[in-house]
Amino acid sequence: MTARELSLKDFLNEYGDLLKEKVIKSLKPIYHPQKKGAWEREQEEKLKQLKRQPFPAQKDAVLALAKGLYVENRNGLIMAGEMGFGKTIVAIATSYLMPKSAYRVIIMCPPHLVQKWIREIKETVPNARIVNLNGNGLKELEQLRKAGKPKAKEYYVLGRERAKLHYSVTKTAWLQKHLKRVLCPRCGADVKDVLKKRKRPLCECGEPLYQAENKLRRFAKAEYIKKYLKGKFDLFIADEVHELKGGTTAQGQAFACLTAAAKKTLALTGTLMGGYSTNLFYILWRLMPSKMHKKKIFFKSPKQFAELYGVLEESREERNERIEDEYGEMSIGRSRGARVIVKEKPGISPLVLTHFLLEHCIFMRLSDVSNALPPYEEEVVEVEMLPEQKEAYKTLESDLYAEVQDALRYGSRSLLGALVNSLLAYPDGARRGEIVLHPHSGDEVASAPPIDAYLLPKEEKLLEILKKEIAEGRKCLVYVEHTGTRDLTGELAERIRKVGLRPFVLKSTTVKAEQREEYVKKIVPVCDVLIANPRLVQTGLDLIDFPTVIFFQTGYSIFTLRQASRRSWRIGQKEPVRVYYLCYSDTMQERALSLIAEKLETALAVEGDLSDKGLVAIAESSNSMLYELARTLVGEKKTKALSESWKNYKRKEIQTDSLLGIDEAEDETTTTTTTTITKGDRKVTVKYTKVVRGRIYPQKGYAIGVTTKGKRLL
Repeated sequence: MTARELSLKDFLNEYGDLLKEKVIKSLKPIYHPQKKGAWEREQEEKLKQLKRQPFPAQKDAVLALAKGLYVENRNGLIMAGEMGFGKTIVAIATSYLMPKSAYRVIIMCPPHLVQKWIREIKETVPNARIVNLNGNGLKELEQLRKAGKPKAKEYYVLGRERAKLHYSVTKTAWLQKHLKRVLCPRCGADVKDVLKKRKRPLCECGEPLYQAENKLRRFAKAEYIKKYLKGKFDLFIADEVHELKGGTTAQGQAFACLTAAAKKTLALTGTLMGGYSTNLFYILWRLMPSKMHKKKIFFKSPKQFAELYGVLEESREERNERIEDEYGEMSIGRSRGARVIVKEKPGISPLVLTHFLLEHCIFMRLSDVSNALPPYEEEVVEVEMLPEQKEAYKTLESDLYAEVQDALRYGSRSLLGALVNSLLAYPDGARRGEIVLHPHSGDEVASAPPIDAYLLPKEEKLLEILKKEIAEGRKCLVYVEHTGTRDLTGELAERIRKVGLRPFVLKSTTVKAEQREEYVKKIVPVCDVLIANPRLVQTGLDLIDFPTVIFFQTGYSIFTLRQASRRSWRIGQKEPVRVYYLCYSDTMQERALSLIAEKLETALAVEGDLSDKGLVAIAESSNSMLYELARTLVGEKKTKALSESWKNYKRKEIQTDSLLGIDEAEDETTTTTTTTITKGDRKVTVKYTKVVRGRIYPQKGYAIGVTTKGKRLL
């Protein structure tokens, strides 16, 4: 019998059923949706008291988490839910099932989500007492320090920045000017050298050689809670916990303080596995320290964790140097002990699941609440440049290519970032031209002249889409990547206003982060088009008032694109969601979209899950997207045609409904203008069009749309 090679994708497709049966037989989950006992039925009755009811899949997540926390008595659990699943209501409902009628919950979240948490608690929990800890001062915490046991359901909401910000310190010692000596105020020892070594130095006698600086009179609230309020909180909810993965960062320390102070912790994230094993290290240590201790993995040894559960690359560097051999003689030769460089590479061992996550984590997908979501459509529109715009772009590309090739011959990658970013930005900012400076010397490397045109082709297409969508009563969200030195938001707003629409530009300086969601709601009645950088809204915000999303610029980040594209496709959305991706043909913008599609297809093929975690992260981080885009220009890497990349990606998306996606696409029909991919009653139609200076020519280029018949596509 001859052995045959199978890719992991083919293996899962062929043996998925058998693997699924084995998993179900060998594992014993603490909660099974089809096998509910007396405890589960009792908790379901309790959940009916909530003012807002979770959906069935959300209810299953709530019961599983509550059983793990309150029945199995596990101290730290993780809720990993795809963006839009409804992690907030799941966490609130889980806290409500606490086996006591009065309790205290503290929530730490990104600053722009503080008001959202307060609003959702009010809408969900009857008779809840809510305290906003995000103001200045420690008044509320000082009152809590004197308080006894809780007399109601109390929720304390704290923004991450307020939790971590501490007073600044300054070094202090006894200065003897006449002898030019710096002495310890306790023992009189000379501490001049000690003061140079550390930010918070200590004398050998133990005396602190620093004190609070009298500039910012503040105390980190997380530190205060750990020091004075330990045991006061029954549950700590850590929102977006993947952003708290640092070991010694201020955010990581705030997370550590609150997990130590609360009796139990529930961590929420949509991006648990960030590609590298050490992304999980400190999160696991803070949520399940006893388990890490049993595995003999020490807190100060992330490298040890990477050796067991990650990928390490060793390289040896041989150096010619003068060394002393074993006979004590001096000689010139090659070092016997070559320098060994150990570097972590992207990759996570499946053992992380069995050793840690399966017992402490639940994974939920957006498709689990599919009945609550409207149809979702994506369309990629390619636009051709003006002749003079195209000529200037090609000249810039050629000049940059020559400079980068020159630098690479000397082993320098310093110009790769400038190459990619300038070629992504120039077509959209052609009216102002482009000057590329060397990042180190500041010398001019290449330039492109300004183009005299009031309306560029992509702007013309944007206005066409906006007028069509707003005529249907659909407000639009326009994403612009360049809002700094190449800021285009003002020009776009002006052109949108000229056609009779009402644009509004949201910037990081427009309003404080914690007030951002409330502010957006206030401008909805007087705004047709919201223009923003996708990073401002990519986490947490519900923008369901804007069912049409247009990426005027996409950049090259997979994470940002996937997060931002789903801002309005969330629970509560009633309108079909349409997402447009605009790019100029035959430019770096087209290559970026094609490369993103290839990365997402790769992740779907193996992971079976469309998300911004796992292998998407590995695909992005293993070879930096920036470097890969640069390689497409210098000829080291070829990307597929954009139409083919996105067709393959959408095919894989519809094929993959679960981790062990079993069904293949049933048929594939290709005509000169469309490709149809079907799976059961679901269908993806890929249409080919190309926009040339405002006109549409079939069979040249592409636009991709997702359509459904009968049932919504997920």
